[in-house]
Amino acid sequence: MISINKKIKVLIIDDSAFIRCFLTDLISTTTDLEVVAAVPDPTKAIKFLKEDKVDVITLDVEMPNMDGLEFLRYLMKFYPKPVLMISSWTHTSSELAVKALSLGAIDCVGKPMIGFREGMEKLKAEILDKIRVAAQAQVSKNSFVSLNQKNLSPVFPASPGTELEITTDKVIAIGASTGGTVALTEIFKKLHPQVPGIIIIQHMSAMFTPSFAASLQQVSHLKVKEAADKDQIITGQALVVPGGKSLTIEKSGAKYQVKLAPPLRDSIYNPSINHTLNSIANVAGRNAMGIILTGMGDDGAIGLKAMREKGAYTIAQDEKTSVIYGMPQKAWENGGAVKQVSLDQVYSEIHHWSGIK
Repeated sequence: MISINKKIKVLIIDDSAFIRCFLTDLISTTTDLEVVAAVPDPTKAIKFLKEDKVDVITLDVEMPNMDGLEFLRYLMKFYPKPVLMISSWTHTSSELAVKALSLGAIDCVGKPMIGFREGMEKLKAEILDKIRVAAQAQVSKNSFVSLNQKNLSPVFPASPGTELEITTDKVIAIGASTGGTVALTEIFKKLHPQVPGIIIIQHMSAMFTPSFAASLQQVSHLKVKEAADKDQIITGQALVVPGGKSLTIEKSGAKYQVKLAPPLRDSIYNPSINHTLNSIANVAGRNAMGIILTGMGDDGAIGLKAMREKGAYTIAQDEKTSVIYGMPQKAWENGGAVKQVSLDQVYSEIHHWSGIK
């Protein structure tokens, strides 16, 4: 984490001369950021990493000599640094963005596909904000996550129950933001295929949530999908709240199901963790478990407290294993969490609460 009085040193890696100049000029307008170097490909960036003069890296995906994802893998193995991906994300390339996040990138910014220069002008504030957030992240070699299914070490046999639509009277809600893709991937690799139905509220744009659900499905023994309106909450399945939507739950007979709605007007977060957790508190009460993982800000603190007050079991990720401790810290200080646990303990907390041995 950067000292308050120290300038944040940024390394720009992009094969576009326009982007290198644009970012350099943008950063030069600030008083708290400075550019260490702006280079056209990752091979030219390594010497600056060896000198340990870099706090945050902005990184493109498609570049000569070494593409961005290949470099990100190398970086997280040998020189872990907070990385902000800046690239031309499209619906067809959103899988690459999710892979970048799961490899340890802090966030992504999409270059505009049309009206490029005008579009980049509109992104100035977002880029600066995300560089500053990235500078606060705790990134280590442990942040690296492989999305290669061959690396999955199954703890459980393949489960026939994931397709049987076993209804459950329990609901697990997990809220996450910055660093959440890595954290959730680590948790889902270890979850038993018969855990109660899970709702994931990850701060992420609508472009990326389908690919994120698919990436969790790849490493998990559960069925994972992007939530659709009226989906039932069933054992062995996790629903990812779509970006730009709000989600609540309702009870239909003995079953819980989700209700999707347009984004909230009074929230800067869509999906909103607080909104979903408040709904779960009111509908499921003590039949629910709430979890707040790494992330910037305080979304989830109010909702987790509401769940705890209704008898739900609630936990928050600890500071040591959080990429950004903001959301878990607020949830803890607000009295929403029963206790704080390390990332590698979250899955066992879920199993214990679910009655799985």
